[in-house]
Amino acid sequence: MSINYFIELLGGLALFLYGMEMMSSGLELVAGDRLRVVIEKMTSNFFKSILVGALVTAVIQSSSATTVMVVGFVNAGLMTIYQSVGIIMGANIGTTITGQLVALNISTLAPIIAFIGFLMSTFSKSKKKRYVGQAVIGLGFLFMGMQFMSDSMEPLRDYPGFSTVMTKFDNPILGVLAGTGITALLQSSSASLGILQAVANQGVISLHSAMYIILGFNIGTCVTSVLSSVGSSKNARRTALVHVLFNIIGTIIFILVSFVIPIDEIVERFSRNLPAAEIANLHTLFNIATTIILIPFSKKLADLAFKIIPGIDKEQEEMSLQYINLNVTKDAPATFTDVKAEVRRLLDIVTMNYESSVELLREFDDEKYDEIFRREGVINYLNKQISAFIIDSLGLPMNKETSANFAAYLRISRDMERIGDHSKNIAEVAKLKNDEGLFFTDVTFDEMREINTIIEKMFHSYDGDMEKDQRVVFMRESNELVQKEASDFRNNHMIRMREKICNPESGLLYEKTLAAMERISSYISNAGKLSI
Repeated sequence: MSINYFIELLGGLALFLYGMEMMSSGLELVAGDRLRVVIEKMTSNFFKSILVGALVTAVIQSSSATTVMVVGFVNAGLMTIYQSVGIIMGANIGTTITGQLVALNISTLAPIIAFIGFLMSTFSKSKKKRYVGQAVIGLGFLFMGMQFMSDSMEPLRDYPGFSTVMTKFDNPILGVLAGTGITALLQSSSASLGILQAVANQGVISLHSAMYIILGFNIGTCVTSVLSSVGSSKNARRTALVHVLFNIIGTIIFILVSFVIPIDEIVERFSRNLPAAEIANLHTLFNIATTIILIPFSKKLADLAFKIIPGIDKEQEEMSLQYINLNVTKDAPATFTDVKAEVRRLLDIVTMNYESSVELLREFDDEKYDEIFRREGVINYLNKQISAFIIDSLGLPMNKETSANFAAYLRISRDMERIGDHSKNIAEVAKLKNDEGLFFTDVTFDEMREINTIIEKMFHSYDGDMEKDQRVVFMRESNELVQKEASDFRNNHMIRMREKICNPESGLLYEKTLAAMERISSYISNAGKLSI
Protein backbone atom coordinates (compact mmCIF):
# COMPACT_ATOMS: atom_id res chain seq x y z
CA MET A 1 0.00 0.00 0.00
CA SER A 2 1.70 3.21 -1.20
CA ILE A 3 1.86 6.47 0.71
CA ASN A 4 -0.66 8.01 -1.70
CA TYR A 5 -3.28 5.42 -0.84
CA PHE A 6 -2.56 5.89 2.87
CA ILE A 7 -3.03 9.67 2.55
CA GLU A 8 -6.29 9.05 0.67
CA LEU A 9 -7.42 6.76 3.51
CA LEU A 10 -6.69 9.42 6.13
CA GLY A 11 -8.42 12.09 4.07
CA GLY A 12 -11.44 9.85 3.55
CA LEU A 13 -11.61 9.06 7.27
CA ALA A 14 -11.38 12.77 8.14
CA LEU A 15 -14.14 13.63 5.64
CA PHE A 16 -16.30 10.75 6.91
CA LEU A 17 -15.93 11.82 10.57
CA TYR A 18 -16.43 15.50 9.76
CA GLY A 19 -19.52 14.69 7.69
CA MET A 20 -20.96 12.62 10.53
CA GLU A 21 -20.26 15.45 12.99
CA MET A 22 -21.89 18.04 10.68
CA MET A 23 -24.94 15.86 10.13
CA SER A 24 -25.27 15.15 13.86
CA SER A 25 -24.89 18.77 14.99
CA GLY A 26 -27.20 20.03 12.22
CA LEU A 27 -29.98 17.63 13.19
CA GLU A 28 -29.43 18.40 16.88
CA LEU A 29 -29.79 22.13 16.18
CA VAL A 30 -33.01 21.49 14.25
CA ALA A 31 -34.43 19.57 17.19
CA GLY A 32 -33.12 22.07 19.77
CA ASP A 33 -33.82 21.38 23.45
CA ARG A 34 -36.85 19.27 22.55
CA LEU A 35 -34.66 16.15 22.55
CA ARG A 36 -33.68 16.74 26.16
CA VAL A 37 -37.30 17.42 27.10
CA VAL A 38 -38.43 14.23 25.34
CA ILE A 39 -35.79 12.15 27.15
CA GLU A 40 -36.68 13.71 30.49
CA LYS A 41 -40.46 13.37 30.13
CA MET A 42 -41.00 10.14 28.18
CA THR A 43 -39.51 7.69 30.65
CA SER A 44 -42.60 6.67 32.62
CA ASN A 45 -43.09 3.57 30.45
CA PHE A 46 -40.20 1.18 29.78
CA PHE A 47 -41.09 0.52 26.14
CA LYS A 48 -41.52 4.25 25.55
CA SER A 49 -38.01 4.68 26.95
CA ILE A 50 -36.61 2.24 24.39
CA LEU A 51 -38.44 4.06 21.59
CA VAL A 52 -37.22 7.46 22.81
CA GLY A 53 -33.63 6.19 23.06
CA ALA A 54 -33.79 4.84 19.51
CA LEU A 55 -35.41 7.96 18.00
CA VAL A 56 -33.16 10.46 19.76
CA THR A 57 -30.03 8.53 18.76
CA ALA A 58 -31.29 8.20 15.18
CA VAL A 59 -31.68 12.00 15.08
CA ILE A 60 -28.35 12.99 16.63
CA GLN A 61 -26.52 10.00 15.10
CA SER A 62 -24.60 9.21 18.27
CA SER A 63 -25.42 6.63 20.92
CA SER A 64 -22.53 8.04 22.97
CA ALA A 65 -24.18 11.49 23.05
CA THR A 66 -27.49 9.94 24.13
CA THR A 67 -25.95 7.87 26.93
CA VAL A 68 -23.85 10.82 28.13
CA MET A 69 -27.07 12.87 28.25
CA VAL A 70 -28.77 10.12 30.25
CA VAL A 71 -25.82 9.86 32.67
CA GLY A 72 -26.16 13.63 33.18
CA PHE A 73 -29.89 13.33 33.89
CA VAL A 74 -29.32 10.57 36.44
CA ASN A 75 -26.52 12.58 38.05
CA ALA A 76 -28.88 15.58 38.35
CA GLY A 77 -31.60 13.43 39.90
CA LEU A 78 -33.98 14.01 36.96
CA MET A 79 -34.13 10.31 36.13
CA THR A 80 -33.68 7.05 38.03
CA ILE A 81 -31.26 4.33 37.04
CA TYR A 82 -34.19 2.03 36.23
CA GLN A 83 -35.66 4.63 33.84
CA SER A 84 -32.29 4.99 32.11
CA VAL A 85 -32.00 1.30 31.12
CA GLY A 86 -34.66 1.51 28.40
CA ILE A 87 -33.10 4.60 26.83
CA ILE A 88 -29.66 2.93 26.79
CA MET A 89 -31.15 -0.12 25.06
CA GLY A 90 -32.93 2.09 22.52
CA ALA A 91 -29.77 4.10 21.86
CA ASN A 92 -28.04 0.93 20.66
CA ILE A 93 -30.80 0.44 18.09
CA GLY A 94 -30.80 4.08 16.97
CA THR A 95 -27.07 4.09 16.29
CA THR A 96 -27.50 1.51 13.50
CA ILE A 97 -29.02 4.16 11.19
CA THR A 98 -25.61 5.51 10.08
CA GLY A 99 -24.48 2.06 8.94
CA GLN A 100 -27.68 1.61 6.96
CA LEU A 101 -27.21 5.02 5.29
CA VAL A 102 -23.65 4.12 4.29
CA ALA A 103 -24.87 0.78 2.92
CA LEU A 104 -27.14 2.60 0.44
CA ASN A 105 -24.04 3.00 -1.74
CA ILE A 106 -24.99 6.32 -3.37
CA SER A 107 -21.48 7.78 -3.30
CA THR A 108 -21.83 8.98 -6.91
CA LEU A 109 -24.58 11.34 -5.73
CA ALA A 110 -22.56 12.56 -2.72
CA PRO A 111 -21.26 15.79 -4.35
CA ILE A 112 -24.80 16.69 -5.47
CA ILE A 113 -26.16 16.02 -1.96
CA ALA A 114 -23.42 18.22 -0.45
CA PHE A 115 -24.15 20.99 -2.99
CA ILE A 116 -27.88 20.93 -2.22
CA GLY A 117 -27.01 21.22 1.47
CA PHE A 118 -24.70 24.15 0.71
CA LEU A 119 -27.50 25.99 -1.14
CA MET A 120 -29.90 25.41 1.76
CA SER A 121 -27.45 26.50 4.46
CA THR A 122 -26.29 29.58 2.53
CA PHE A 123 -29.43 31.00 0.96
CA SER A 124 -32.30 29.91 3.23
CA LYS A 125 -33.77 32.71 5.34
CA SER A 126 -35.11 30.27 7.91
CA LYS A 127 -32.59 29.32 10.59
CA LYS A 128 -34.10 25.84 10.82
CA LYS A 129 -33.67 25.27 7.07
CA ARG A 130 -30.04 26.38 7.34
CA TYR A 131 -29.52 23.77 10.05
CA VAL A 132 -31.15 21.14 7.81
CA GLY A 133 -28.78 22.27 5.05
CA GLN A 134 -25.84 21.72 7.39
CA ALA A 135 -27.07 18.18 8.07
CA VAL A 136 -27.44 17.52 4.31
CA ILE A 137 -23.88 18.78 3.67
CA GLY A 138 -22.71 16.40 6.39
CA LEU A 139 -24.53 13.52 4.70
CA GLY A 140 -22.82 14.34 1.40
CA PHE A 141 -19.40 14.53 3.07
CA LEU A 142 -20.09 11.21 4.82
CA PHE A 143 -20.70 9.44 1.49
CA MET A 144 -17.70 11.14 -0.14
CA GLY A 145 -15.45 10.11 2.76
CA MET A 146 -16.76 6.57 2.51
CA GLN A 147 -15.90 6.48 -1.21
CA PHE A 148 -12.38 7.80 -0.56
CA MET A 149 -11.80 5.15 2.12
CA SER A 150 -13.09 2.36 -0.14
CA ASP A 151 -10.91 3.49 -3.06
CA SER A 152 -7.81 3.78 -0.86
CA MET A 153 -8.25 0.20 0.34
CA GLU A 154 -8.53 -1.29 -3.15
CA PRO A 155 -4.82 -2.34 -3.25
CA LEU A 156 -5.39 -4.45 -0.13
CA ARG A 157 -7.13 -7.05 -2.30
CA ASP A 158 -3.77 -7.84 -3.91
CA TYR A 159 -1.89 -7.99 -0.61
CA PRO A 160 -2.10 -11.56 0.79
CA GLY A 161 -0.72 -10.54 4.17
CA PHE A 162 -3.67 -8.30 4.91
CA SER A 163 -6.21 -11.03 4.10
CA THR A 164 -4.28 -13.38 6.39
CA VAL A 165 -4.49 -10.87 9.25
CA MET A 166 -8.23 -10.46 8.68
CA THR A 167 -8.80 -14.21 9.05
CA LYS A 168 -7.35 -13.98 12.59
CA PHE A 169 -10.55 -12.20 13.60
CA ASP A 170 -12.48 -15.44 13.12
CA ASN A 171 -11.38 -15.87 16.74
CA PRO A 172 -14.18 -14.25 18.80
CA ILE A 173 -11.86 -12.92 21.50
CA LEU A 174 -9.46 -11.25 19.04
CA GLY A 175 -12.35 -9.86 17.00
CA VAL A 176 -14.15 -8.38 20.00
CA LEU A 177 -10.92 -6.90 21.40
CA ALA A 178 -10.08 -5.33 18.03
CA GLY A 179 -13.56 -3.81 17.70
CA THR A 180 -13.49 -2.53 21.28
CA GLY A 181 -10.06 -0.92 20.80
CA ILE A 182 -10.94 0.78 17.50
CA THR A 183 -14.17 2.29 18.85
CA ALA A 184 -12.58 3.32 22.14
CA LEU A 185 -9.99 5.19 20.08
CA LEU A 186 -12.45 6.83 17.66
CA GLN A 187 -15.15 7.37 20.34
CA SER A 188 -17.80 6.44 17.76
CA SER A 189 -19.19 3.03 16.82
CA SER A 190 -20.70 4.56 13.65
CA ALA A 191 -17.26 5.71 12.48
CA SER A 192 -15.78 2.29 13.27
CA LEU A 193 -18.58 0.61 11.36
CA GLY A 194 -17.98 2.90 8.37
CA ILE A 195 -14.30 1.91 8.25
CA LEU A 196 -15.23 -1.78 8.46
CA GLN A 197 -17.74 -1.31 5.63
CA ALA A 198 -14.99 0.28 3.50
CA VAL A 199 -12.73 -2.73 4.17
CA ALA A 200 -15.57 -5.17 3.43
CA ASN A 201 -16.31 -3.43 0.12
CA GLN A 202 -12.87 -4.54 -1.10
CA GLY A 203 -13.61 -8.18 -0.26
CA VAL A 204 -10.65 -8.57 2.10
CA ILE A 205 -12.66 -9.57 5.19
CA SER A 206 -15.43 -12.14 5.50
CA LEU A 207 -18.68 -11.37 7.30
CA HIS A 208 -17.82 -14.10 9.81
CA SER A 209 -14.58 -12.31 10.78
CA ALA A 210 -16.30 -8.92 10.73
CA MET A 211 -19.09 -10.19 12.99
CA TYR A 212 -16.91 -10.36 16.11
CA ILE A 213 -15.35 -6.97 15.38
CA ILE A 214 -18.88 -5.50 15.16
CA LEU A 215 -19.71 -6.96 18.57
CA GLY A 216 -16.63 -5.24 19.96
CA PHE A 217 -17.78 -1.88 18.54
CA ASN A 218 -20.69 -1.82 20.98
CA ILE A 219 -18.42 -2.42 23.96
CA GLY A 220 -15.94 0.24 22.79
CA THR A 221 -18.66 2.87 22.54
CA CYS A 222 -19.21 2.54 26.31
CA VAL A 223 -15.91 4.36 26.93
CA THR A 224 -17.55 7.76 26.36
CA SER A 225 -20.32 7.22 28.91
CA VAL A 226 -17.84 5.76 31.42
CA LEU A 227 -15.58 8.82 31.06
CA SER A 228 -18.57 11.17 31.44
CA SER A 229 -19.50 9.48 34.74
CA VAL A 230 -16.05 9.92 36.32
CA GLY A 231 -16.35 12.26 39.30
CA SER A 232 -20.16 12.07 39.19
CA SER A 233 -22.58 10.54 41.67
CA LYS A 234 -22.70 6.81 42.29
CA ASN A 235 -25.99 6.61 40.40
CA ALA A 236 -24.38 8.25 37.36
CA ARG A 237 -21.54 5.71 37.53
CA ARG A 238 -24.08 2.91 37.89
CA THR A 239 -25.86 4.16 34.75
CA ALA A 240 -22.61 4.03 32.77
CA LEU A 241 -22.02 0.55 34.20
CA VAL A 242 -25.47 -0.58 33.01
CA HIS A 243 -24.41 0.51 29.49
CA VAL A 244 -21.24 -1.60 29.78
CA LEU A 245 -23.04 -4.63 31.25
CA PHE A 246 -25.77 -4.52 28.60
CA ASN A 247 -23.26 -4.56 25.75
CA ILE A 248 -20.93 -7.17 27.29
CA ILE A 249 -23.79 -9.56 28.16
CA GLY A 250 -25.35 -9.01 24.72
CA THR A 251 -22.01 -9.78 23.07
CA ILE A 252 -21.54 -13.00 25.05
CA ILE A 253 -25.07 -14.16 24.18
CA PHE A 254 -24.58 -13.38 20.49
CA ILE A 255 -21.24 -15.23 20.35
CA LEU A 256 -22.75 -18.32 21.99
CA VAL A 257 -25.72 -18.26 19.60
CA SER A 258 -23.36 -17.90 16.61
CA PHE A 259 -21.78 -21.27 17.51
CA VAL A 260 -25.18 -22.92 17.06
CA ILE A 261 -26.85 -20.79 14.37
CA PRO A 262 -24.91 -19.55 11.30
CA ILE A 263 -25.94 -15.91 11.82
CA ASP A 264 -23.48 -14.58 9.24
CA GLU A 265 -24.84 -16.89 6.53
CA ILE A 266 -28.43 -15.84 7.28
CA VAL A 267 -27.50 -12.15 7.04
CA GLU A 268 -25.62 -12.74 3.75
CA ARG A 269 -28.74 -14.34 2.26
CA PHE A 270 -30.83 -11.21 2.91
CA SER A 271 -28.22 -8.59 1.96
CA ARG A 272 -28.16 -8.93 -1.85
CA ASN A 273 -24.44 -9.83 -1.80
CA LEU A 274 -23.51 -6.24 -0.86
CA PRO A 275 -20.66 -6.28 1.72
CA ALA A 276 -21.49 -2.86 3.23
CA ALA A 277 -25.15 -3.88 3.57
CA GLU A 278 -24.12 -7.17 5.20
CA ILE A 279 -22.09 -5.29 7.82
CA ALA A 280 -24.94 -2.82 8.48
CA ASN A 281 -27.59 -5.55 8.68
CA LEU A 282 -25.53 -7.67 11.07
CA HIS A 283 -24.98 -4.62 13.28
CA THR A 284 -28.73 -3.86 13.25
CA LEU A 285 -29.66 -7.49 13.93
CA PHE A 286 -27.24 -7.69 16.86
CA ASN A 287 -28.58 -4.55 18.54
CA ILE A 288 -32.26 -5.35 18.04
CA ALA A 289 -31.86 -9.01 19.07
CA THR A 290 -29.88 -8.27 22.24
CA THR A 291 -32.40 -5.61 23.25
CA ILE A 292 -35.33 -8.02 22.81
CA ILE A 293 -33.50 -10.79 24.69
CA LEU A 294 -32.49 -8.55 27.62
CA ILE A 295 -35.75 -6.58 28.01
CA PRO A 296 -37.08 -9.07 30.63
CA PHE A 297 -33.84 -8.64 32.60
CA SER A 298 -33.66 -4.83 32.49
CA LYS A 299 -34.36 -4.44 36.21
CA LYS A 300 -31.78 -7.14 36.99
CA LEU A 301 -29.15 -5.13 35.07
CA ALA A 302 -29.80 -2.11 37.29
CA ASP A 303 -29.80 -4.31 40.42
CA LEU A 304 -26.43 -5.76 39.37
CA ALA A 305 -25.03 -2.24 38.95
CA PHE A 306 -26.12 -1.47 42.54
CA LYS A 307 -24.32 -4.60 43.78
CA ILE A 308 -21.11 -3.75 41.94
CA ILE A 309 -21.21 -0.08 43.08
CA PRO A 310 -22.81 -0.21 46.56
CA GLY A 311 -23.57 2.58 49.03
CA ILE A 312 -25.06 6.06 48.67
CA ASP A 313 -23.57 9.48 48.01
CA LYS A 314 -23.44 12.32 50.48
CA GLU A 315 -25.83 14.16 48.16
CA GLN A 316 -28.31 11.27 48.27
CA GLU A 317 -28.09 11.18 52.06
CA GLU A 318 -28.87 14.90 52.21
CA MET A 319 -31.70 14.47 49.72
CA SER A 320 -33.72 12.38 52.17
CA LEU A 321 -35.69 12.84 55.38
CA GLN A 322 -33.55 11.95 58.39
CA TYR A 323 -36.01 12.40 61.27
CA ILE A 324 -39.39 11.81 59.64
CA ASN A 325 -40.13 8.16 58.86
CA LEU A 326 -42.83 7.93 56.20
CA ASN A 327 -43.37 4.22 56.91
CA VAL A 328 -44.12 4.54 60.63
CA THR A 329 -47.34 6.02 62.04
CA LYS A 330 -46.95 7.79 65.40
CA ASP A 331 -49.32 9.83 67.53
CA ALA A 332 -49.55 13.58 66.90
CA PRO A 333 -47.09 14.78 69.63
CA ALA A 334 -44.39 12.28 68.58
CA THR A 335 -44.95 13.16 64.93
CA PHE A 336 -44.63 16.87 65.73
CA THR A 337 -41.30 16.21 67.48
CA ASP A 338 -39.99 14.61 64.27
CA VAL A 339 -41.27 17.57 62.22
CA LYS A 340 -39.48 20.04 64.51
CA ALA A 341 -36.19 18.11 64.15
CA GLU A 342 -36.50 17.98 60.34
CA VAL A 343 -37.33 21.69 60.10
CA ARG A 344 -34.35 22.49 62.33
CA ARG A 345 -32.16 20.49 59.96
CA LEU A 346 -33.65 22.46 57.06
CA LEU A 347 -32.80 25.70 58.89
CA ASP A 348 -29.16 24.60 59.25
CA ILE A 349 -28.86 23.95 55.49
CA VAL A 350 -30.58 27.27 54.70
CA THR A 351 -28.18 29.10 57.04
CA MET A 352 -25.19 27.46 55.38
CA ASN A 353 -26.42 28.48 51.92
CA TYR A 354 -27.06 32.08 52.96
CA GLU A 355 -23.60 32.47 54.49
CA SER A 356 -21.93 30.90 51.44
CA SER A 357 -23.79 33.18 49.03
CA VAL A 358 -22.72 36.31 50.93
CA GLU A 359 -19.09 35.10 50.92
CA LEU A 360 -19.24 34.95 47.10
CA LEU A 361 -19.89 38.71 46.94
CA ARG A 362 -16.41 39.37 48.31
CA GLU A 363 -14.56 36.52 46.60
CA PHE A 364 -16.22 34.47 43.85
CA ASP A 365 -15.54 30.74 43.62
CA ASP A 366 -17.08 28.45 40.97
CA GLU A 367 -17.10 25.36 43.20
CA LYS A 368 -18.81 27.21 46.05
CA TYR A 369 -21.34 28.63 43.56
CA ASP A 370 -22.18 25.13 42.28
CA GLU A 371 -22.45 23.85 45.86
CA ILE A 372 -25.00 26.58 46.67
CA PHE A 373 -27.17 25.46 43.77
CA ARG A 374 -26.80 21.81 44.80
CA ARG A 375 -27.91 22.62 48.34
CA GLU A 376 -30.78 24.70 46.94
CA GLY A 377 -32.04 21.47 45.36
CA VAL A 378 -31.86 19.79 48.79
CA ILE A 379 -33.77 22.71 50.37
CA ASN A 380 -36.53 22.48 47.75
CA TYR A 381 -36.77 18.71 48.18
CA LEU A 382 -36.93 18.85 51.99
CA ASN A 383 -39.56 21.62 51.98
CA LYS A 384 -41.71 19.62 49.57
CA GLN A 385 -41.41 16.43 51.65
CA ILE A 386 -41.92 18.17 55.00
CA SER A 387 -44.95 20.11 53.72
CA ALA A 388 -46.58 16.97 52.30
CA PHE A 389 -45.92 15.08 55.56
CA ILE A 390 -47.40 17.86 57.72
CA ILE A 391 -50.53 18.04 55.56
CA ASP A 392 -50.97 14.25 55.86
CA SER A 393 -50.36 14.41 59.62
CA LEU A 394 -53.19 16.91 60.14
CA GLY A 395 -55.53 13.92 59.81
CA LEU A 396 -54.21 12.47 63.11
CA PRO A 397 -56.23 12.96 66.31
CA MET A 398 -54.84 16.13 68.00
CA ASN A 399 -55.85 19.13 70.08
CA LYS A 400 -56.09 22.69 68.76
CA GLU A 401 -52.67 23.68 70.07
CA THR A 402 -50.89 20.81 68.29
CA SER A 403 -52.87 21.51 65.13
CA ALA A 404 -51.80 25.18 65.28
CA ASN A 405 -48.18 24.12 65.77
CA PHE A 406 -48.30 21.87 62.71
CA ALA A 407 -49.76 24.73 60.64
CA ALA A 408 -47.08 27.13 61.92
CA TYR A 409 -44.27 24.74 61.02
CA LEU A 410 -45.77 24.30 57.58
CA ARG A 411 -45.37 28.08 57.11
CA ILE A 412 -41.84 28.01 58.53
CA SER A 413 -40.76 25.23 56.16
CA ARG A 414 -42.05 27.24 53.23
CA ASP A 415 -40.35 30.40 54.54
CA MET A 416 -37.07 28.47 54.75
CA GLU A 417 -37.49 27.51 51.11
CA ARG A 418 -38.05 31.18 50.21
CA ILE A 419 -34.90 32.16 52.12
CA GLY A 420 -33.08 29.56 50.02
CA ASP A 421 -34.41 31.21 46.86
CA HIS A 422 -33.20 34.66 47.96
CA SER A 423 -29.79 33.24 48.95
CA LYS A 424 -29.56 31.77 45.46
CA ASN A 425 -30.39 35.24 44.08
CA ILE A 426 -27.45 36.71 46.02
CA ALA A 427 -25.18 33.99 44.58
CA GLU A 428 -26.40 34.88 41.08
CA VAL A 429 -25.60 38.56 41.75
CA ALA A 430 -22.08 37.51 42.79
CA LYS A 431 -21.65 35.48 39.59
CA LEU A 432 -22.90 38.33 37.39
CA LYS A 433 -20.60 40.74 39.21
CA ASN A 434 -17.66 38.39 38.60
CA ASP A 435 -18.52 37.61 34.97
CA GLU A 436 -19.05 41.27 34.03
CA GLY A 437 -15.94 42.45 35.88
CA LEU A 438 -18.00 44.80 38.12
CA PHE A 439 -17.01 45.85 41.63
CA PHE A 440 -18.50 47.22 44.84
CA THR A 441 -16.81 50.11 46.65
CA ASP A 442 -15.44 49.62 50.16
CA VAL A 443 -18.33 51.70 51.52
CA THR A 444 -20.83 49.42 49.76
CA PHE A 445 -19.16 46.33 51.23
CA ASP A 446 -19.19 47.91 54.70
CA GLU A 447 -22.94 48.56 54.42
CA MET A 448 -23.67 45.01 53.29
CA ARG A 449 -21.43 43.63 56.03
CA GLU A 450 -23.39 45.62 58.63
CA ILE A 451 -26.73 44.16 57.49
CA ASN A 452 -25.23 40.69 57.09
CA THR A 453 -23.93 40.74 60.69
CA ILE A 454 -27.47 41.36 61.95
CA ILE A 455 -28.98 38.62 59.78
CA GLU A 456 -26.35 36.06 60.82
CA LYS A 457 -27.11 36.80 64.48
CA MET A 458 -30.78 36.19 63.69
CA PHE A 459 -29.97 32.82 62.14
CA HIS A 460 -27.71 31.80 65.03
CA SER A 461 -30.11 32.94 67.76
CA TYR A 462 -31.45 29.37 67.62
CA ASP A 463 -28.07 27.94 68.62
CA GLY A 464 -28.01 29.36 72.16
CA ASP A 465 -30.30 29.23 75.18
CA MET A 466 -32.43 32.25 74.30
CA GLU A 467 -36.00 31.87 75.55
CA LYS A 468 -38.83 32.00 73.04
CA ASP A 469 -40.16 35.37 74.28
CA GLN A 470 -36.67 36.87 74.16
CA ARG A 471 -36.16 35.52 70.65
CA VAL A 472 -39.45 36.99 69.41
CA VAL A 473 -38.42 40.45 70.64
CA PHE A 474 -34.86 40.04 69.33
CA MET A 475 -36.08 38.93 65.92
CA ARG A 476 -38.59 41.76 65.62
CA GLU A 477 -36.09 44.43 66.62
CA SER A 478 -33.37 42.96 64.40
CA ASN A 479 -35.68 42.83 61.40
CA GLU A 480 -36.78 46.43 61.96
CA LEU A 481 -33.12 47.46 62.10
CA VAL A 482 -32.35 45.61 58.84
CA GLN A 483 -35.28 47.31 57.07
CA LYS A 484 -34.22 50.75 58.37
CA GLU A 485 -30.56 50.28 57.46
CA ALA A 486 -31.44 48.94 54.00
CA SER A 487 -33.54 52.06 53.38
CA ASP A 488 -30.75 54.35 54.64
CA PHE A 489 -28.12 52.54 52.57
CA ARG A 490 -30.24 52.88 49.44
CA ASN A 491 -30.36 56.62 49.95
CA ASN A 492 -26.60 56.69 50.54
CA HIS A 493 -26.07 54.71 47.36
CA MET A 494 -28.22 57.09 45.32
CA ILE A 495 -25.96 59.93 46.47
CA ARG A 496 -22.87 57.94 45.45
CA MET A 497 -24.46 57.26 42.07
CA ARG A 498 -25.17 60.96 41.51
CA GLU A 499 -21.59 61.78 42.45
CA LYS A 500 -20.44 59.03 40.02
CA ILE A 501 -18.58 57.17 42.77
CA CYS A 502 -20.47 53.99 41.77
CA ASN A 503 -21.45 52.89 38.27
CA PRO A 504 -25.10 52.09 37.37
CA GLU A 505 -24.50 48.37 36.68
CA SER A 506 -22.97 47.82 40.12
CA GLY A 507 -25.78 49.91 41.59
CA LEU A 508 -28.41 47.54 40.21
CA LEU A 509 -26.60 44.53 41.67
CA TYR A 510 -26.34 46.27 45.05
CA GLU A 511 -30.08 46.98 44.98
CA LYS A 512 -30.83 43.32 44.22
CA THR A 513 -28.60 42.23 47.11
CA LEU A 514 -30.27 44.62 49.57
CA ALA A 515 -33.73 43.47 48.45
CA ALA A 516 -32.76 39.81 48.96
CA MET A 517 -31.34 40.54 52.43
CA GLU A 518 -34.51 42.42 53.43
CA ARG A 519 -36.71 39.49 52.43
CA ILE A 520 -34.43 36.98 54.18
CA SER A 521 -34.58 39.07 57.36
CA SER A 522 -38.39 39.16 57.21
CA TYR A 523 -38.72 35.40 56.73
CA ILE A 524 -36.26 34.47 59.48
CA SER A 525 -38.02 36.96 61.77
CA ASN A 526 -41.35 35.20 61.13
CA ALA A 527 -39.76 31.87 62.05
CA GLY A 528 -38.52 33.39 65.32
CA LYS A 529 -42.05 33.39 66.69
CA LEU A 530 -41.68 29.65 67.26
CA SER A 531 -39.04 27.48 68.93
CA ILE A 532 -37.33 25.68 66.07
